[in-house]
Amino acid sequence: MTGAARTVHGATARTADSLGWPQVRHPAGDDGFLAGLGNLVGWFRHGHEHLQRQAREHGPVYRARVGSRKVVMVTDPTLAAEVLRNRDKTWSTALGWLTSYEGITDGPFHAIVTLDGEPHREARQLLMPAFTADALRSYIEVAGPIFEETVDAWVADGRVDFKPAVRDLFARVSARVLMGVDDPTEAARLDEAMAQYWAGGLTFSKNPWVSPTWRRARRAYRMLFEHFRAQVDDRRRTEAPDLFSRLCRTNGSVDWLDDDALVGIFLSVMSAAFDTTSAGVTSMAYLLATHPGWQQRLRTEALRTNPDRASYEDLKTLVEHELVWKETLRFYPVAPTVPRVALCDVDLGGYRIPSGKKVSVAIAAALRDPTCWSAPNEFDPERFGPGRNEGKKAGSAYMPFGAGAHSCVGAQLASLQAKAFWHATGTRARFRLAAPYQARHEFRPVGMVSGDVELLIEPYPGGPSLLGQ
Repeated sequence: MTGAARTVHGATARTADSLGWPQVRHPAGDDGFLAGLGNLVGWFRHGHEHLQRQAREHGPVYRARVGSRKVVMVTDPTLAAEVLRNRDKTWSTALGWLTSYEGITDGPFHAIVTLDGEPHREARQLLMPAFTADALRSYIEVAGPIFEETVDAWVADGRVDFKPAVRDLFARVSARVLMGVDDPTEAARLDEAMAQYWAGGLTFSKNPWVSPTWRRARRAYRMLFEHFRAQVDDRRRTEAPDLFSRLCRTNGSVDWLDDDALVGIFLSVMSAAFDTTSAGVTSMAYLLATHPGWQQRLRTEALRTNPDRASYEDLKTLVEHELVWKETLRFYPVAPTVPRVALCDVDLGGYRIPSGKKVSVAIAAALRDPTCWSAPNEFDPERFGPGRNEGKKAGSAYMPFGAGAHSCVGAQLASLQAKAFWHATGTRARFRLAAPYQARHEFRPVGMVSGDVELLIEPYPGGPSLLGQ
């Protein structure tokens, strides 16, 4: 029996009478077919603004349709945290994600997000050794030189279409750090397969005869699974520092966590990391280009900390880099929503949510909620500083990596990689938009600024760029 099934069958059913449904409202909203199409267009073109507009129109809990899927949206930060923290075990993460990915493989679909309760805890324990301080240090030691070489090449060219370039850069870094792949051709092939697998969760239909996207996703998942499954035993015999090799060496004695499950969990971690850090870094590039004062502040901090290559310990001390990274994820959130399914009838803030209903927690709306943030539509990294500390005061409103037991296990790695990249950039170069424009926030499907963020980039006088050597 899967972890999801164990949790579902172990849930305590509650009746409508016990919840007092006569006093509980049904969510308002529009979940018709045309509304579903409109939502997709709204998400793609207007990102968090679309979610905020719907929250204003329908309230903190409302019915919606995204493509072909009917959901209940939750935009209120307090209610969102209640769902994600799941203290009373009312919500299933597994069933939420299975609505999107179940059937992508003919066998069991093992993933960190398709497990609840004890199986999820066991799988997360398996991952922990791959995210210790020593492991993170080794990842940064691999990533640092790649960042530096790439920024030097951009400086030599004098301009860069940042969005596609940084996406390619972080794909190469992920291949090295997470997969242990050095060959650029193999890395590109695996990256393309990961993109196709990840896109499968967004398709309108899971019928492979109807949906080429779903057909490609199934084929890509099979290729990725077979590729890494064939390497498990060899990886156990190495001391390679990449995440996959670490997982192979630390697989414990949990009865259901065999090698097939291990590979599935690794692929789910990869899919969660896919494009997300590069999306945040892209938005941060746009914000730094349009706020040159903050660009200079990061440069000053980087040069003061270590003018050459930043170590893991150096990166942990970059306070202003951390402020800008946090504010970027708030201002241009990467994840629009996270899914859950009600395991029983639920009263959520006075709204009736029936058992089996899918709920989407709108992280992007909570990150702009005016009751939690001062001037929420202004870019203001100092809101996270010690003098104001809005991130802690807002509490449940700041959850760009989710919350509760299923919060992102790789959040710290993403932050360290972003800071390592900006340290390498700030000590080498300064930049501005080649053609200034007013960016929108988009979900395509990962959230980031619109446009290619084309930059004019020049060497920073006195920096360690190859141009100055």
